[in-house]
Amino acid sequence: MEKISFGKFLTKDSIVVLHAEDKKTAFDQLVAKVSDLAHLDRDVVARLVWKRENMMPTGVGHGLGMPHIRVERMDNPVIIIGVCANEIADYETQDGEPVRVIVFIAADDAKQEDYLGLLSSVSGKMRNSELIAEILENITKPAQILKLLQD
Repeated sequence: MEKISFGKFLTKDSIVVLHAEDKKTAFDQLVAKVSDLAHLDRDVVARLVWKRENMMPTGVGHGLGMPHIRVERMDNPVIIIGVCANEIADYETQDGEPVRVIVFIAADDAKQEDYLGLLSSVSGKMRNSELIAEILENITKPAQILKLLQD
């Protein structure tokens, strides 16, 4: 199985600055964006992401949140990089630190191996405090963030 790089699924529309003080507001903004880009029903996306989050919070640490959902009949994954203008302190992270970058993944539920490969790719690249800091430094420059993530 070839190694999947999540960077190939990112476009200029994938980078979003989130203006939220809490997890619910951040998720609302992400759900709206994912729904638009993936042509999915907002209520369905919201229900799926909260169902997943309530089972096990997706705050992986190092300032990173990684909510992910699987949806029926998606041609390609949709990945949104939410760069938080403010710290999201109520995110429930493994290290207790606030979240500053949220990578939201919506992918086809039929392609289990691809999905796991995608999660692994995101996790491998993004669990990196220096990269998170660099993304935050470029919060006003989506093209630069895109370049960082596609390298």
